[in-house]
Amino acid sequence: MTLPIPPAVLYAGLAGVLLSLVVATATNGWQPRVFVLLLLRLAIGWHFLFEGLHKLHSFTLGDEEKAFTSARYFSAGEGPVAEYMRKRYLGDPEATYTARLAKTEDISVADFKRMLPAKQAKFCPPVVAELLTGENEEKSNAAKAKFAAWVYGADARDAKVNMVTGDISLTADQRLSAVAVLQRALDELPDREAAGYGRGYGLETDRRKKLQTDLSKVKADLASDTDKFLAELRKEVGLPPAEAGEKAIKSLDVLAAWGITAIGAGLLVGLFTKLWCVAGFGFLVIVYLSSPPWPWLPPQPPSEGNPLFVNRNLIEALALLVILVHPTGRWLGLDALLCRLIFGPEKAAVT
Repeated sequence: MTLPIPPAVLYAGLAGVLLSLVVATATNGWQPRVFVLLLLRLAIGWHFLFEGLHKLHSFTLGDEEKAFTSARYFSAGEGPVAEYMRKRYLGDPEATYTARLAKTEDISVADFKRMLPAKQAKFCPPVVAELLTGENEEKSNAAKAKFAAWVYGADARDAKVNMVTGDISLTADQRLSAVAVLQRALDELPDREAAGYGRGYGLETDRRKKLQTDLSKVKADLASDTDKFLAELRKEVGLPPAEAGEKAIKSLDVLAAWGITAIGAGLLVGLFTKLWCVAGFGFLVIVYLSSPPWPWLPPQPPSEGNPLFVNRNLIEALALLVILVHPTGRWLGLDALLCRLIFGPEKAAVT
């Protein structure tokens, strides 16, 4: 994790947390229960806080490839929540790029190149042509011709390809062919599994996992690239940016990053501790149900170890429930100060 935090500040914060833990335990009669529960709360709070700070920092780098996004996690997940999140925030990337890259006629690249821009513009897919129609007909036709050139293979755009460093220029047909190759490989897996190929070593399971992840990423990237191309062309025409398909998921990513940071900070300082325990539990349940390690589901996105029903997200969620039913905020935290101010020192005392 890379954050713009001086090491001295980081270590001082860690030392302060550990010192507070010792002082709070001593104040409560050196009870092992107090020490263990406070240690658990502070550890989870530290984990949430710096995970959230890392995600927030990624938004400031100015590089979309390095910025945090949950799109790939939800697109590859097979759990009940992942399906809902795909429909709610991701839409259908395949339907998006299929409509935008649909050819109106079957003509060769050479024939397309011989046409004038005004005629090339007529071959722009209707869905895209509607988005590129502005008051200036000449600029609109030029933009439509550029998009049609990509669709009909007369022009190529930079794209990122798995296992290849840097961008390479590809036409729309080449991008669609890459999707088709992965889809065909995934469709052939049932026949391979029925024949018993690789079953003893889990090779087919690993193959399915990788193909599902790669296919989801390629589809999402293609839909996203059509969004970016349309945004460039609309700017040339003088039109405002269109509603991008990824806008909803970006808002969710920002909300999640700030939410994780707030949960971590709240648990560390012990302010409204129970509230943050509930919030953290809810977040972890969503993450768990997006990609649960259930044996009847297809292989899930890469994870640590080989969990079955129980993974680290579920364990951390259960740990937050343990903290929820104990007054750890009054053992160590601002909750103790609030209780004193509201109820007085006698009622605020914790046995």
